[in-house]
Amino acid sequence: MEYADQEYAEGLYEEYVQARDLKYLTFCKRMASIESRSQGTRVVDIGCACGYFIEVALEHGFDAYGIEFSSVAIASASEQVRSRIIQQDVNQLDTKHRHSFDLVTAFDVIEHTLEPIKFLVNSRSLLKSRGLLVITTPDVGHFLRRVMRSGWPMLQPFQHTVLFSSGSLRAALERGGYTDIEILPAKKVLTPDYLVTQIEQYNPFIARAYNALSGVLPAKLRQLPVSINIGEIMAFARSGD
Repeated sequence: MEYADQEYAEGLYEEYVQARDLKYLTFCKRMASIESRSQGTRVVDIGCACGYFIEVALEHGFDAYGIEFSSVAIASASEQVRSRIIQQDVNQLDTKHRHSFDLVTAFDVIEHTLEPIKFLVNSRSLLKSRGLLVITTPDVGHFLRRVMRSGWPMLQPFQHTVLFSSGSLRAALERGGYTDIEILPAKKVLTPDYLVTQIEQYNPFIARAYNALSGVLPAKLRQLPVSINIGEIMAFARSGD
């Protein structure tokens, strides 16, 4: 928890807090896929960080809540959202709200868990019968992993404890008791400048090359939001209960 608080205060996660507009656009684009599959409007976002998805969900008519273990992240949430966030470690989900939600989301969370199957089982316990789970996570089957090898930015040993391919994620969801599993590429809205800051620590060569060119690239182009797949997958799955 101390590590996450420090990162939200002054590390990579601080950039997440400051990139609200990009995160907001990402979640807005994901809402169409979520709304077309969800059979209800009560949702909890596990690992909700500053609550940007909660903001979007509320605007789309959902009764949205969040779970987050970093007090710094929660403090960065808007006043409207902060009261809807429960402070809790996702590795130790409290299941007192069993079968309370139509929808559970967990974006870029499962790769940080210590026991991913247990995490999936606990998440399922929060869902009503035939409720929907939506998760995103890095994809070890993505071509960028093979091209970038050890420089692939998803290889973060201090943060990512488990990584999945589409096949292994499907198997994990099945073991967790889910059915009707769909796995698709996951896109995020990023600007070139923001993307480079995210990979600089893991691939400094690319960052140096980009920075060398940045002087001749128009600022408008460097700050242009683009929806792209950077090596992640999104899974939709229903509670088998």
